[in-house]
Amino acid sequence: MAEEDYGCFVDWTQMGDLANSSGPSKLDVKDPLELKKLARQGHWAKNHKLRAQVYQQLIKAIPCRTVTPDAEVYRDLMGDSTGKKASSVIPLPDFVDGSAVPHYCLKADAVTTVHRVISCLAGQFPDISHCPALPAITALLLHFSADEAQCFENISRLLACNEPGRRLVDQTFLAYESSCMTFGDLANKYCPAAHKLIVATAQDVVEVYSGWQRWVLGDLPFSHVARVLDVFLVEGYKVLYRVALALLKFYRKQKAGAGAGAQPSEGQKQDSAEVKAEIQAFVKAIGSSITPDKLLEKAFSIRLFSRKEITLLQLANEKSLQQKGITVKQKRFYAHVEGYEPTLLLIRTCEADVCGAFLSTDWEERKRGGNKLSFFGTGECFVFRLKPEMERYEWVVIRHPELASSIKAQSSEDPAEDEAATDRQSSDDNSLPVERPAADPSNRLSPFLSARHFNLNSRNTSMFMAGNVDSIIVGGGEGNALYIDGELNHGRTARCTTFDNPPLCSTESFQVALLEVWGFQDAMASDR
Repeated sequence: MAEEDYGCFVDWTQMGDLANSSGPSKLDVKDPLELKKLARQGHWAKNHKLRAQVYQQLIKAIPCRTVTPDAEVYRDLMGDSTGKKASSVIPLPDFVDGSAVPHYCLKADAVTTVHRVISCLAGQFPDISHCPALPAITALLLHFSADEAQCFENISRLLACNEPGRRLVDQTFLAYESSCMTFGDLANKYCPAAHKLIVATAQDVVEVYSGWQRWVLGDLPFSHVARVLDVFLVEGYKVLYRVALALLKFYRKQKAGAGAGAQPSEGQKQDSAEVKAEIQAFVKAIGSSITPDKLLEKAFSIRLFSRKEITLLQLANEKSLQQKGITVKQKRFYAHVEGYEPTLLLIRTCEADVCGAFLSTDWEERKRGGNKLSFFGTGECFVFRLKPEMERYEWVVIRHPELASSIKAQSSEDPAEDEAATDRQSSDDNSLPVERPAADPSNRLSPFLSARHFNLNSRNTSMFMAGNVDSIIVGGGEGNALYIDGELNHGRTARCTTFDNPPLCSTESFQVALLEVWGFQDAMASDR
């Protein structure tokens, strides 16, 4: 088959007319306006290989972060899977929020491939906290990829897009939730009849509109969603809103044609989940009554609908959600680092500063405080900066032992009692066993001990590391040596009592460009 380079994951028996390529086989257009026109017309929609080539061209043109994972990164991490079948399905990460992988005329084992790609993406993009659309987008682009490594690179570029004002994929709960509110605002303004129907029939309109992205990326048949992807890669996020509004208009028309024009009273409203299910069922079956061309025609017939208006609505809704405290913070950082002890945290800021911390204790220890933010760790912890110059700041008590005296020097008169107390402290603090003190009073304080083994003049000198869903903190007291917000996007640094360090970056507040954590495990423990 002519499409063998870009069709190895496709079950051609399910593709219908799309299995027989027709139309143009080459595209030399570079002009954005001309590409926009051709995309809407479906210029490359009937030739699978041309469509794949156009997708590669469009995606490679997306401006991305300096460090964006590519196909070679995937091959290094996952191996060369060409011609191999995966032995088991890797579970999808939590951030897809239960979204399944749409089959989209793929071979059965290609669904397993989608799981592999998303699993690798999760490791390379730890800042993603909520992305329900990712399974559908990955499945779609796998259709038009020569291998799974190329699919991985294409998705990576969509996720790493850094062009100002350009939005492609929601990656946080805040962005996703505000998009649902924005869709409601647009529906109220541009689809008043359909919006009134939802208000009249559903108990919770917001809950119904929370599924708007899934209508487009998940529920639409492949022939329709592929046409949407044609335009999306050229025009961006606003296309998803347009198509979803068109679907809402068609749904309302179908309900009216079925004799459902009478609006129920307040007490007769349907459960919101039932209305969502009705819309999903309608969208899944849309191929029997509405062609892809007709769907896009309806979507682009909506007038006075600009990217600027969407952006303003989105920002206003995000601000509203933040003021109400309705947001989900980054939890995946901990999922990656728990079970490793120690860990090395590295941060590069957008100003090119590089700093970090050596952290002695498993981050799972934070759970001992429940939801309350509490510090833990040992004197092994230290912070450092690598750029613009290299400096290391260890625990202040190591540099100034006069700030504390060892509890070891205050042993009880009963050796058995002293030994028992030592064992209890070792167990409670997850630190190394404490040896019996030597008679020499000059015995140096050990950084391997937790703070409870010292009589400290101030608790501020023992604030090593802390974390919850809102933040990651290293060092405490008068300030934090490092503070990273829950989304891993922004941070600040200041002098702290624990390490007596100056700010670790050239500016006290910074934006995170890259965050890495290196974990270490005991070799014997990993063998068990």
